[in-house]
Amino acid sequence: MSPASRRLAASGETAHQIPAADEMITEALLAATAETLHNPHPDRPDPLPDARPLPAPDQESWALAKEPNRLPREVWSAPDRAADRPFQERPEPPSGDAVVTAALRRGLPVDEAVTTSIRRARTLDTSQWRSLCHSLMAYPETRRAGVAGAALIAQRVGLRELAWDLLRQLGPDDAARLAPAEYLRAGIAMADPDVARTAATWVRHGFVSDAAALLDLARLLFIADEFALAAEALDAARHATGLTEQVQASVDHLAPWIEKALRPATPAKVPTGHVSFAVLDYKAPDENVSSSNIGDTVQTIASLGHLLRHEGVRLHGDDAVTEPVRRLAARVRPEHVVPGPGADVDLTLVQRDMSRLDAVPENTWMLAFGWYMHSQFDLRFDFPFHENLQPLFVSFHINKHAILTPTAIDYLRAHGPIGCRDWTTVHLLLNAGVPAFFSGCLTTTIDTVFPAGHTPAPAGAPVVYVDTPVPEHDAGAELVTHLHPSVRSNPFARNVYDAVDLLDSYRDRYSRVVTSRLHAFLPSWSIGANVDFRPRNDADIRFAGLLDADEAARLAMRERIRDLVAPAMGRVLAGASHDEVYATWAATVAPEVERALVVHAAPVAAPSGTCDVAGIVAGVRATRTVVEATAPRSAAGELNVAVALDGNLRAQMEVVVAGVVRHTARPVRFVALTRDHSTTDHERLATLFPEVTFEWYACDGIDYGAVLGMLKHITVATMDRLLLPELLPHLDRVLYHDLDALTVTDLAELYDTDLGGAPLAARPSISYNYRHGVGNVIRATRLLKHDPAAARDLVRAMMQRHRHGYQGFNAGILLLDLAVLRADGFTAEFVPYAERYGLNDQDVLNAYAGSRYRVLDARWNAWPTQELVSEPALIHWAGPVKPWHEDRYVLLKEHWQAAEAWLSTRRG
Repeated sequence: MSPASRRLAASGETAHQIPAADEMITEALLAATAETLHNPHPDRPDPLPDARPLPAPDQESWALAKEPNRLPREVWSAPDRAADRPFQERPEPPSGDAVVTAALRRGLPVDEAVTTSIRRARTLDTSQWRSLCHSLMAYPETRRAGVAGAALIAQRVGLRELAWDLLRQLGPDDAARLAPAEYLRAGIAMADPDVARTAATWVRHGFVSDAAALLDLARLLFIADEFALAAEALDAARHATGLTEQVQASVDHLAPWIEKALRPATPAKVPTGHVSFAVLDYKAPDENVSSSNIGDTVQTIASLGHLLRHEGVRLHGDDAVTEPVRRLAARVRPEHVVPGPGADVDLTLVQRDMSRLDAVPENTWMLAFGWYMHSQFDLRFDFPFHENLQPLFVSFHINKHAILTPTAIDYLRAHGPIGCRDWTTVHLLLNAGVPAFFSGCLTTTIDTVFPAGHTPAPAGAPVVYVDTPVPEHDAGAELVTHLHPSVRSNPFARNVYDAVDLLDSYRDRYSRVVTSRLHAFLPSWSIGANVDFRPRNDADIRFAGLLDADEAARLAMRERIRDLVAPAMGRVLAGASHDEVYATWAATVAPEVERALVVHAAPVAAPSGTCDVAGIVAGVRATRTVVEATAPRSAAGELNVAVALDGNLRAQMEVVVAGVVRHTARPVRFVALTRDHSTTDHERLATLFPEVTFEWYACDGIDYGAVLGMLKHITVATMDRLLLPELLPHLDRVLYHDLDALTVTDLAELYDTDLGGAPLAARPSISYNYRHGVGNVIRATRLLKHDPAAARDLVRAMMQRHRHGYQGFNAGILLLDLAVLRADGFTAEFVPYAERYGLNDQDVLNAYAGSRYRVLDARWNAWPTQELVSEPALIHWAGPVKPWHEDRYVLLKEHWQAAEAWLSTRRG
């Protein structure tokens, strides 16, 4: 009971008041400290209000784990000069076992040693750590350590539901001690209504006392719109143990954002007859999102050129914003001036990734451009914009599925058509029903505010390398980066001046600019610098339509953007209404939208390659060997089960067959697509399972080309299942069964599932990182490296074939309607996807089916490494840790061992 209730009960009075949420949570925490389950160290009780603070070693781990990756880093692709360098031995990072052992030697209890070690690891061997945590979960004495560690791993790899399911098992006391920020993050992600109050109670009563942990709580409470609670947590961090300089700096970064949320500023009063216009900046509460890239400011400068080129624009507002913009206005090239009567324009600085907290006057216009991918604290996109903003979208880029929520799609439709920086964004938006067109990159127009009369670089001037390594032979070259921490903290004006000076230097100080950055290449080209673009990945979907543009195409792009924006901007400056401006914009860009629709719908050439699919099928079918059951079952209705394997998985096939035979009453036919097998294998299986009919197909020597997406723990044999529809013309239905899965109940129910005309039944992926079909397509394009045409074709083909928002599926367990697959010509059309697009077999099947599949119940493809499994019908150990690994434990491994034991009795 609450303290108030205890007092009333002691005095003999009746308590009717319902305790507050934080009182109830406090009561639970106080009670938990006395329970063995929640207080593993009864010999070290802690007095309240400082109950269960994080121990000193763990406090250190928070700061060490969180701060080194505070600034975003990008991997640069250097030229391959490895042969010219002396050998340097790089020590391997310590194994997870060694890290945990070291933590135990420092005196940490097991649960804190595990969570500290996982949190500290910059890179994580998830298979190793998962095995450790699963093993710990198997024993009551160490279960808490395993649950906490597994939860942290789940959160890091995008298994949000699993993380929350595990963290809730800890109880609030242990969650505060072992994983306070992870608990709060998971609860917010899963929309738990009480999690914020739980975190607040931790803060108020000292259950979390480490500065870095409290800072994380403040961040998460802030993004959950619990601003007052965030302020409490941040204040506690200022006075907590472990307050390093880095943590203090992060506290100082977040503090003004919380203050801004708690005490919103009143928007400036825009005088009648003035136009309110937004200027984009790039500050954000999340330090990883707050831009350190001066290239973002370059985009803002380019956008302002479309305002400032209109004759007679008079600027008003805060001097910190208007002064740098006035300097840009003085640089406008005369040939780009648009005649007009002039206008009074009030400027407001708006943060692209957190506009909802800005003091934005009503009816404020802005050009919306750039990359909209930045999730605050990996939990929330601040999109749509502030309700008072009226955006005209041009040079807009997205490629993350998470931002295209139904609300966001409706918002884009209402403010369209959307001018897109690249064709990938065009296809994504058109697929979602948003009118869109290819505008190209706004930075091509930055020459508007860079006068033509400049002093060129002197003879012998050095070459500058911008965010790309300097070759060893170019000793006199200079290196420049567009990424610098000062960009985050610098005021808007300082960044504008620095960006202008930097671009000016590219044409008057250096003989040549070599860069991997789009927003160094295009603006440098625009202002007349000698520039060489060397992208790290030619197939980067951000460059579709930009990388392949030659000089003439870039010139046309630049003029097209100017011609498209000018009419709508003219209407804005004339004081036209919302509807009038958008009508002008829609009419101006209508031809471009029509062109985009034509390109979007144009047929994509069928992929071709060296793989002779018809010849392969004929060759494999010729190897067909049928071994009939010698002791067939009498029940009606044969079940056809298919597997694909090479010589490494002979023993695993036996266990899989055992699982089916043990639990399924009906006759079973196994179709085995094999490599490195012989009649000896056929005879062995026939002897072990006389009740089973086996069909054997030899797939040795089949080459599907460079399957770039092949997982490390998978062999090419799994690709052979793509041939099933044509290999089995005598069968109309088959259940494909991975060899890292085990049947533990009768398969008849699954096998008889009505597919309703769908080609297959499968279970949707549950990992946040892999569940979205579009995201999987984008991920696949990144492997194509220097084949941009293939990347573009894959995106367009998938956008044409599948509806927006389809969910990817796991292909480990599939019920296949072979008749439908044959009617669709699946094998002939989609096997070439492996060579052309580098897709593995699961990706190929997803590319074919999209959302056109029957969803299987979770129990028919239960994943003990990705979810809490209860009452499974078919267990699938997806991932690198398998139940037959002697040196690794994985949950539900005992089922596999039981099947092995049953099998051993058959061998006698």
